[in-house]
Amino acid sequence: KSSLSEEEIIFPPYNAHQLQDILVLRAGLAFRKGALEQGVIEKCAAFAAREHGDARRALELLRVAGELAERRGEATVLISDVDAAEDKIDKDKILDLIAMQPKQAQLVLSSILSLSQNSGKFIFTGEIYELYKKYCSDFGLRPLTQRRMSDILSEFDMLGIITARVISKGRYGRTREILLVPEAKTPAAKRAIDDALRA
Repeated sequence: KSSLSEEEIIFPPYNAHQLQDILVLRAGLAFRKGALEQGVIEKCAAFAAREHGDARRALELLRVAGELAERRGEATVLISDVDAAEDKIDKDKILDLIAMQPKQAQLVLSSILSLSQNSGKFIFTGEIYELYKKYCSDFGLRPLTQRRMSDILSEFDMLGIITARVISKGRYGRTREILLVPEAKTPAAKRAIDDALRA
């Protein structure tokens, strides 16, 4: 009797130089000569190497930068297009994360969005929970416990949708200060939540 023993192969992440080589090859196929400003490939490679050394991320940055230049009617992709591409990709990622959340989590996020638009700075767990309970009532849903909502906040923090910081209130216990990341404050994020809640 024999069996196939699986062997896991782990590939190390690409470094910036390797990513540049990959981008040069792909850019030669996708862009005409001279369509990329000096430094565009290097910046795409540096951004991707900084994150995970992922060639797909580097290629996506270059593609989105090219699309942004094309929308502006420009024949040349600029370094500033790479910065704009990174922002757009991050925003799109946040919007996808929002749309995929369960309804209860979307109500928590909607509460955070509403409170942050009014305050513009850190908001506290207790404030979020009170508004969340009101939203649950509006939607005919039974609210989760504050402890479970706190777990959802931890997940949002891990996903990069919010920044959460635990602070001590002395004998009154601890709470968390919550701040939305800029990409989650956009009107598009609000629309994504509203659309998801209506679905």
